[in-house]
Order: sequence, then C-alpha cells, then structure tokens
Amino acid sequence: MNTQKISTFFRHTGTIASLVAAATVATGFMAPSASALSLVPQEEGEVDVGLGACLSPSSQTGDPCTYLTLSPLIGSIESLVDDSTGTKSRLFVDKSGTLNTYGAVQFLPSDGGTPQEGYWFRPAAMMADGVTPLKENGQLEVGTFKFNFDETLETLTVRWFDTELEGGTSFIVDGIFDSVSGVVPAGPDMNIYEQTFTNVSMLTLDLGENTEPGTGDGVDFQLEKEGIPEPATTLGLGALGLMGALGLRKRNKNLS
Repeated sequence: MNTQKISTFFRHTGTIASLVAAATVATGFMAPSASALSLVPQEEGEVDVGLGACLSPSSQTGDPCTYLTLSPLIGSIESLVDDSTGTKSRLFVDKSGTLNTYGAVQFLPSDGGTPQEGYWFRPAAMMADGVTPLKENGQLEVGTFKFNFDETLETLTVRWFDTELEGGTSFIVDGIFDSVSGVVPAGPDMNIYEQTFTNVSMLTLDLGENTEPGTGDGVDFQLEKEGIPEPATTLGLGALGLMGALGLRKRNKNLS
C-alpha cells in the first residue's frame, strides 16, 4: 500500500469512526424506552366478571347495559367469593369527578373511592343476589377477582389504591415457573402502592376488607404491562444502521 493509499485509508477510517460515534450518541438519545400499557379500559362502565347480566347504567336513560371491552391480553375475569363478605363482587371502571349509576350502585363525584388521576378498576361488594349492594350505594370497594391472561406477560405492574388495613389486601401470581403470593402492606389514607411481577399467566387479587361498623377498607387497582418501542424510534435506529452500511461501502470502494 503506497503513501497516498495509506493516507486515504486513515482519512476514511476517521470518517467512519466519526459516523459510528455519532450513531452511538444518537442511539443513546433514541434508545427504545418501554412505555407503559394500561390494561384498564379507558372509559367508565361495568366489567364482566361472570355474574350474569350487567346492571343498568342509569335508571333515567332506559338504555340497555353493555359490558366494557377488555384488553385482548385479558382472556377473562372471574369474581370469586370474598372471604370477608361471603359473596361475589361486581367490578367497574371508574374515574374521579363523575357521577355514575349502575342499578343500585352509585359512584359519587367526590366520594373518595377513586383516585384523582386516571381510570381505575373499582370493586363493589354485593349481596348474594348479585344486584343489591352490600353497603349503601355500593360504597364498599371489596372483592376477589381472578384474571386469566391470553398470553404470558413478561412484566405486569399492579397498583393498589388506599390499602389502609393491615392484611386486608393480598394477591396470588401464577407464572411460568412458580407462584408468588403475598400481602399488600398497609399505608396512610389514600396511599398508592405498586409491585411488578414477571412471567404472569394468572393473577388473583383479594381486595380490601369488610368491617363493622362503617364501610370497611375499600381498595381500587390498576394493571399495567411494559409496552414496546415507539415506531419512530425503530425507524431512527434503522436509519442509523443504513448510514453506517453506506459509509463502509464508500470506504471499501475508495480503497479499491
């Protein structure tokens, strides 16, 4: 290799190194970031948990009730007999600041049963008939629910709201390799506690506790899984790869 070719080689090598360095920096800024995917329907209404017909959304409109459409990742949700009420509970999606009536169940705009931000799964303890609230207006957010997922979730975050009673809320998580069970720690009024699990195929939540007198310890919850990189991020990384490949081809052509 003569002196001119050696000089050309190092010049192009420096160009490629700069390109690689730029690509590395760009990749750092554009690295795939996991975006959270909520498994809570983003509208208010009732969720089918196997208690027959849904409750009428309002006695004034006369519209027929319909259950909410769930995420395709959720195969089914089953209401189980709760150990503190001895009955099965209904499940709703609620957002703070709105008035919602489902049969005899009524969620008031400022009843404190739902957090201020976002949509939450909200249980309502019922009597044995499944249509009469155990406490007035359904103000007892207690119930036990089994979630069956259509695929194994690599990660699943559960977020509980207002777990004030020690031992009042617990969970069972069945994964590919093992099962995990535990008790959600008690916290101050209106607290939010979250925990992330891996390889989840089934989840059972025992929420809140029925106590006398009063309305008991009510608990709402959210489910959230790790999302996928944004399409723009994937395209950006692909463009960087193409730029690197073109640079290498140009260098080889000049050296030849």
